[in-house]
Amino acid sequence: MIQEPPAAEPPEMHVAFVTPRYGEEVVGGAEDLARRTAEELASRGIEVTALSTCALDHHTWRDHYPAGATSLNGVEVIRFPAVTRLGEPKVRKAVQAVASGEPAKKKEQELWLSGVVTSPGLFEHLRRDSTYTHIVFLPYLFGTTYYGSRIHPDRSYIIPCLHDEPYAHQSLILEMLAGVKGLMFNSAGERRLAARLLEMKDPGPVVGMGFVQHDFDAAAFRNRFPVRGDFLLYAGRREEGKNTPLLVDYFRRFSARRPGLLSLVLLGAGDVEVPFDCNSIVFDLGRVDEQVKWDAYGAAYAFCQPSCNESLSIVLLESWLAGRPALVNSSCDVTREHAELSGGGLCFSDYESFERMLLMLLEDCDRADRIGLEGRGYVLSEYNWDSVVARLLEALGPVGSGEEGGEDEAASGEEAP
Repeated sequence: MIQEPPAAEPPEMHVAFVTPRYGEEVVGGAEDLARRTAEELASRGIEVTALSTCALDHHTWRDHYPAGATSLNGVEVIRFPAVTRLGEPKVRKAVQAVASGEPAKKKEQELWLSGVVTSPGLFEHLRRDSTYTHIVFLPYLFGTTYYGSRIHPDRSYIIPCLHDEPYAHQSLILEMLAGVKGLMFNSAGERRLAARLLEMKDPGPVVGMGFVQHDFDAAAFRNRFPVRGDFLLYAGRREEGKNTPLLVDYFRRFSARRPGLLSLVLLGAGDVEVPFDCNSIVFDLGRVDEQVKWDAYGAAYAFCQPSCNESLSIVLLESWLAGRPALVNSSCDVTREHAELSGGGLCFSDYESFERMLLMLLEDCDRADRIGLEGRGYVLSEYNWDSVVARLLEALGPVGSGEEGGEDEAASGEEAP
């Protein structure tokens, strides 16, 4: 009797996360999502590697971290030199064409994707290393994702972190999203956007990101900073794309009409212009450490997320864990849906509704507290790590289920003009 050879052991799962920047100092929702998810998987015994460039700043893309392998919170991190051509006039012109809202030519799209940030060293590493069973790229709009995901499309997944913006409508981006093994989304609103752009009924599952309850000390925040009385809080990047100038303008108008009711506290990276006549009511605290941020969440009367472009909004969900009610921009499908599903926030569409919703919270503190607790329950139910990891592993599927192949000839990014 001929004995059958023993069945081969299935390969161990080894997940690689590929982002243009990686590290605790990096400011960015997609990068934060990648790092926290990688660390959570590693804590559960799954082998994880983070592949990234040496850049820290997303404006200059200068190398900041040393190239090579290191370890961060249980995750192997391998960084490679970044390459950017944003200083070249033809690349800047191409970026402007893509961002204009008009259809960009394929040549312009190629110049944009090859010019923003690539890394030939990272791409070569992906070509040579065959141990990664699943390769997860994010976000969608960088050369690291576009060129990197073409190397092993059978093992490549993209968490696009989509916004409804001109970049997402480009033909090369849509081809990229349709050409990988799978897509994963942070929210139902982002998934609907992808379905519309790709003309797919089911572009992929909502996976999201996990959150855990964090200790905070509201009194410690008030003792540390000269903020007195109730205040509205914003945390995140301070820039036009996040509507921070709009929030400052609305709050200035609110304070002129309703003086003495509230202050505004701003946390995060980036420059924000605070009008001179608002210095006593708008407190720009800049970047703070993690504990101070959570202390601020706990001390705030309410949190405001004015952005129209969010695929998840980490800061909104964190503020709910501190039990605070939120104001969100109704023009953002994702945050509006969070607020409606959770009951944890109110929506505004213009200055008049901003004032009305803010007064509604201020005039009934018991209601404000109830709204905040509804938000907290929503996050603990829908965005706990056990649920997120289960959805992620289901989306990735079993090890070794893909067919090997790829488009190596386009992967280095060096052939692009």
